[in-house]
Amino acid sequence: MLERLQPILVKAIQDVESPTMSPAYRAFFKDAENTAYVSNILANITAGTPIHPPTSVNEGGPVVVCVNSTGVIAGTFPSGEKYDAYDGCTSNPRMSSQSTSGTPYVVLCPFFWTSGFATRRTFPREHECLSVDTRRNRFREDITGLAGPLVMQYAMWVLLEQIVHIYLIPEQLKRGVAPGDKSDDANNVFALSSERALMSANSYVFYVA
Repeated sequence: MLERLQPILVKAIQDVESPTMSPAYRAFFKDAENTAYVSNILANITAGTPIHPPTSVNEGGPVVVCVNSTGVIAGTFPSGEKYDAYDGCTSNPRMSSQSTSGTPYVVLCPFFWTSGFATRRTFPREHECLSVDTRRNRFREDITGLAGPLVMQYAMWVLLEQIVHIYLIPEQLKRGVAPGDKSDDANNVFALSSERALMSANSYVFYVA
């Protein structure tokens, strides 16, 4: 999945850095002043740039971990509150993945494997891709009644969303802002201000997809 994702990210970076804003970039990031930031986030993901101190198992970049029991990824937040990634997976039976603030871990929950996400490694079919209803100036809803959920059911986009979270968290803390809208509906993501769009992982996922 990661090998397949890399050339897609390279094309996205080229699109961001093009002299004129593409319709996709304009839809999700709005402002040409954001190009450097968006390009940097995508470049860091592509290269696996370290964002945490190196450990014995990696150099500080994101680490993808599958959990199917307690104790695999567990620890204590700076606030003193204890966490266990498996608890997060089981608290919502449809939780497929998660990222934990302050750690490099992208956690794949049991539902990721049982939902069918893992078998969807190729691109969405034509009827599942985002398209625009020009009369309403909105993305068309898919069979779920929302715009985008069928796109977001592909493993590479599930994985990309969590990796983006890992790279956005330090900037969110620095700016003292809450994460952007976590909605899977592309129309909600499209409606975000340019500043909030930069802090929304799904802005990057829909843009790249």
